[in-house]
Amino acid sequence: MEDKLAQELEAWGKEKVAYTFPRWEQIPDIELYMDQVIALLEKHFHKFPGDSAGKLISPSMINNYVKQGIIPPTIKKRYSRTHIAYLMMLCTLKPVLPLAVVQGIIEFQLQTKTFAEVYDHFAIEQEQASVYTMAQAKAESELLGQTAATEQEMLSNLSLKMAVLANSSKILAEKIIEMERAEGKLSTLDDKGKKVKRSKCKTIRHIDN
Repeated sequence: MEDKLAQELEAWGKEKVAYTFPRWEQIPDIELYMDQVIALLEKHFHKFPGDSAGKLISPSMINNYVKQGIIPPTIKKRYSRTHIAYLMMLCTLKPVLPLAVVQGIIEFQLQTKTFAEVYDHFAIEQEQASVYTMAQAKAESELLGQTAATEQEMLSNLSLKMAVLANSSKILAEKIIEMERAEGKLSTLDDKGKKVKRSKCKTIRHIDN
């Protein structure tokens, strides 16, 4: 990546690779009010994925998640570390996957891990994915640059390649969750992510203090 736009993209990528998600023990272990939750999450989302992702969280979104049972109910309208971790995962993944699939992924993980372990696993995987994606983008840009006539053509081809790779990953994740639901191992959800049937799987360890 030698030209101006490519260098700008590479610098942006380095920022994403350098960013680390707060681990479970680093999330405030105190109950927060809605405005405090929004401020905390917006500070995180400003750094990852960044402003280009648009509005990822709002009070109405959080209220809807509670009403639909997507996240645990609050106690006296206060939000715990568990709520913060749930919202961190949901809002990071929902631009890519349907909410019902994100829920299925979390539920699937909870069959073998505590919630704290699930969240930390998510954080590690997302960080590793950033490293992998930027390394792949750099390698692909070098290959595409050998045949592209201009930087614009190279970046255009790179954006298409990364988009179709992301789409293939999305399809695979959705298929895995669909198969698990068909086996009765995960809760059946409607298109808004609300449970319509109790899961047949064993009791899961849901909230870790």
